[in-house]
Amino acid sequence: MLRMRRRRTTELIGRGLVAVAVVAASGAAVPAAGAPARAAGQGPARCGPAGESGRFADGTGSATLTVTHVGNGCLRTYKLVSSVAGERTFRESADRPTLRSGSVLLDGLYAMAHDDARRNETDQLTDDAYNDGEPVPCPGGCYITGKSWTYVWTRDVSYSADLGLTPADPERMRNTLAFKLSDRRDGSGDTQVIQDTGTGGSYPSSSDRVVWAMGASEILDWLPDGEREPFARRAYDAIRNTVEHDRKVVYDPRQGLYKGEHSFLDWREQSYPDWTKDDVATIATSRSLSTNVLHRVALDTAARLAADAGDEAAAAKYRGWATRLTTAIRRAFWLPGQGQFAQMLTTELDPSPARRYDALGTSLAVLTGVATPRQARQAVAGYPQTPYGPSVLWPQQQGVPAYHNNAVWPFVTAYLMRAAAKTGNDGVATLQARSLIRGAALFGTNKENINLLDGGTKTEINSDRQLWSVAGMLSMVQQSLFGIDARRDGLHIKPFLPARLRHTSLRGSDRAALHHLNYRGHTVDIALDLPKDTAERGAYRVTSLRLNGERLPAGTPITEEMLGEGTAKLVIELGPPRPGSASPAPKPVDVSSKEALYGPDTPTMRGVTTTGGRTRLSLGIGDEKPSKVTMDVLRDGRVIAENQRVSGADPVWTDRTAHPEKVSHCYSVRLRYPSSGNTSQHAKPRCSWGPRHDRVTKVTGEDFEVTGGHRTSGEHGVYYADWGTGAKDSITARIRPRSDGEYLIQADAAVGGPVNTGVSSGMKMLRVYDDTTNRLVAQKVIAMPNTGSWTTVRGSTYASARLTGGRAYRVVLAQDPRAVNMSYFSDNALYRDTRGGPSNNSDVYAITARLKRHTAR
Repeated sequence: MLRMRRRRTTELIGRGLVAVAVVAASGAAVPAAGAPARAAGQGPARCGPAGESGRFADGTGSATLTVTHVGNGCLRTYKLVSSVAGERTFRESADRPTLRSGSVLLDGLYAMAHDDARRNETDQLTDDAYNDGEPVPCPGGCYITGKSWTYVWTRDVSYSADLGLTPADPERMRNTLAFKLSDRRDGSGDTQVIQDTGTGGSYPSSSDRVVWAMGASEILDWLPDGEREPFARRAYDAIRNTVEHDRKVVYDPRQGLYKGEHSFLDWREQSYPDWTKDDVATIATSRSLSTNVLHRVALDTAARLAADAGDEAAAAKYRGWATRLTTAIRRAFWLPGQGQFAQMLTTELDPSPARRYDALGTSLAVLTGVATPRQARQAVAGYPQTPYGPSVLWPQQQGVPAYHNNAVWPFVTAYLMRAAAKTGNDGVATLQARSLIRGAALFGTNKENINLLDGGTKTEINSDRQLWSVAGMLSMVQQSLFGIDARRDGLHIKPFLPARLRHTSLRGSDRAALHHLNYRGHTVDIALDLPKDTAERGAYRVTSLRLNGERLPAGTPITEEMLGEGTAKLVIELGPPRPGSASPAPKPVDVSSKEALYGPDTPTMRGVTTTGGRTRLSLGIGDEKPSKVTMDVLRDGRVIAENQRVSGADPVWTDRTAHPEKVSHCYSVRLRYPSSGNTSQHAKPRCSWGPRHDRVTKVTGEDFEVTGGHRTSGEHGVYYADWGTGAKDSITARIRPRSDGEYLIQADAAVGGPVNTGVSSGMKMLRVYDDTTNRLVAQKVIAMPNTGSWTTVRGSTYASARLTGGRAYRVVLAQDPRAVNMSYFSDNALYRDTRGGPSNNSDVYAITARLKRHTAR
C-alpha cells in the first residue's frame, strides 16, 4: 500500500508506517524543459541502460528492483531483491505490453504481473476433488487460479477477466471462462454457468456464478473479428439459461432481490454471524450486495447479447428486470446515515440491512452504475482504509483468524481504485495504488491477500501469483492510470493519474507509455504526456488526444478502422488538475484500537415473551462490557430503537409498539461501540409464534404420504431416509391452518454432506394445493443445504403462501427440473462425490407452516 514521496525516501502513514522511495539511477532520459513531446514508443526512455533501479521501503521491509539487461526491442530483464521475500528474476516478453513510466519500480511490477500470469498458463488442470486428482484437459489452454489453486474457479477467473488480464491473451481468457460452462448430464442441453463447490453444497446457498457474465462481456470487447461472434453466441445461450433459471430459484419477487451468499466472501465464519456457521440455510435466504449487483450485470449482458442476436423481446425483458433490480438494490442496501451500502440483509426472519460494509460490493455498485452519482462519491470517499489498504469487509470480527477478516485483497483494492477513478477521488485512488505497489514489491509476487494487522502474509491461506491479484496489478496500470476501457464501440481512453501519485511514483518523468497493447488484433502504443506541474493534489485532466498525429476530440472511441496497419500511436496530453477537484486522502484507521477496528461480539436473543400486548426481549451481550456498548433493536426487518443503553450483562428490553395479536414479530439486536460507530453482526432472530407456539403447524414423518425413500426412526423421530433420488419421489403433508394469513413453510431435513463445500445441496419443489379444489396456491424451489451429518436436522429455506383458516391444504415436496443442484451438470461428473450421477437425496423429518401475519378475509 505504499509509495514514494517527492524528494523524501520515507513518509509517515497512519501509525508510524514508513512508505516508499522510487530511485531513478544513472542514465535516465529526462527531456529538457520545453522539448517537444515524443511520439509514443520513441526515444531512449523506452530502453534505458541496464543498471537503473527503483526502491520501495516501509517499516515492514524494503525491495529494490533493478534492470539487469536490455535486449532486442528494448525488452528488459529485471531482478527484484526483497528483504521479505528474497530474490526473483523475470523478463519482459515481446507478446505482452510493456510499461515505461519513468519509474523502474512501477515498470518492473507491471512486467512481474505478466510473468506471474504466464506462470499460471496451462493446458491441463488439477484438483484433488476432480477426476481423482488426475489432469483434466482445458482445450486451447487456460489460466489456473494461482500457485496453490491449480483448477479454474468461476468467480476468480471472471473477476480476473474483468480486471486487467484479458488484454494479455483474450483467447486464453475465453477458453478459461468457457471451461466453466456445462450442459446437463442427462443430455437435455441447458448450458449454464457452474457454481463452484461451496457453502452447504453450493447452489443455491451460493449464487454468484452470474459473475461469469461480467468476465464474458469484457472478453467480447477485446476479441478480434472471427473470434468474437462464436463466443457471443455461446455466451448468450449460457447467460440466458442461467438468469432464467436463477429467476425461478433464487429471486424473491417480494423484495425484488436475489438470495445467496456474498460473492467471494464465502467462508461463513469470516463474514457472517457465528450462528450461521452450521445452519447454512440462513445464508441461502440472505441477500448480499455484491451478488445482487452481479445479477444486475448478468441481466444487462443478457439484454445486450439478446439485442445483438435480434431478439428484441428478450432484450426488453432483461433490461426491465435489470432496471427494477437497480431500484431494489438502492432501496434495500443504501444506508444514508452512514453514506455506505450495507454488506447484506442477514436472513429471511431479519431482512434488515446490516450496518457493515463490503469493499467489493461497494466498488461493483459504483462501477456498474447501480449507485447514484451521489451515493458513489460518498461510498468511495468514506470506505474505511487501513495503513496497508482497504479491508475487504468492515468492521472486522473478533476471534476470527485473518483471511477475509483482517485482510486486504489486492484484486478488491484494484476494484476500489477503479471506483475512485470513476468518482474523481484522487486521494482514495492514490492510497489504493500504494497498497498494490507495496504488496507486489515486498512479497515478490502478487499474493492472494495481506494481513492488515501487520502488513504481512500470514493468513489462513495465501497463494503466490493469485490470478485475480495479478489482474489487479494490471488493472491499476491499464484501467485506472491509463484509463483503458474496451467497449463494443471501440477503445475508450480516460486516464486517471493523481498528482500525488505522479510526484511519488513517477517523479522526474514527463511521460508514461504503454507499448504493444493488443486490441482486437491491432497493436497500439499509448502515451500520457505529463504537464510541467507542481500540483500535489487532484488528478490531471485530458487536454488533447492524438492518434497517429491527428487530433481527436477527448472521449472519442478508437475503433479498429481508425487504427489501420502497423503500430498505432495514441498520445494523450494531460493538463494540471482543475482547481478545487482534489479529494483528501482518508485517514487510515488505527488497527491497534479494538473499538476502531472491530465490531462488538454478536449478541444473542435469549427469549421473546408477550404479556398484555407488550413484548419483552431477553438478551445476552457476550464478553462486552455494558458501559462500552449501546444496542439497536430490530423488528421484522426495521430498526425500532437505536443507541439504547445496555443495562447489565443480561439486559431486557420491552417493545410497546408491537402488534402481537396480528403479527408474529421477529426480533434481532445489534451492539455498537459509540467510540467508533462500529456495529456487531445481528443476533440470531427469534420470533413470537403465539402464546403456546400455537401459530406453528407441524406435520412429522409419521403422517407423511410418501413415494420413495424408506421409513425409519431415530433420535429426532420418524423420517424418510434417502428420499428424493427417484424421478417420481414425493412427500405430501396435509395441514389445516387455524387462521387466515401469510405463512412461511419449510421442511426439516438432514443432508449429510459437509457444510463448507460440495455441489449437491438438497433441492426440491414445494407446492401448496387447496385440498378441496386442487388449486395450486403457491410453489417455490426450496433448498435443504448440507447439514454436516445424517444425524443433524435443520430447517430448509422458506416458501411463502397465503392460506385460509379452516381450509385443508396439501403441501407436496417433489422433483422438478428447476430444483437441481450443480451435480446435475456434466462438469461435476468428475467431482469425487457425484461421479456416479446427480445427488439430491435428503432425510426428511417434518414439514412446518408458521403464521407470520394475520390477514382479514
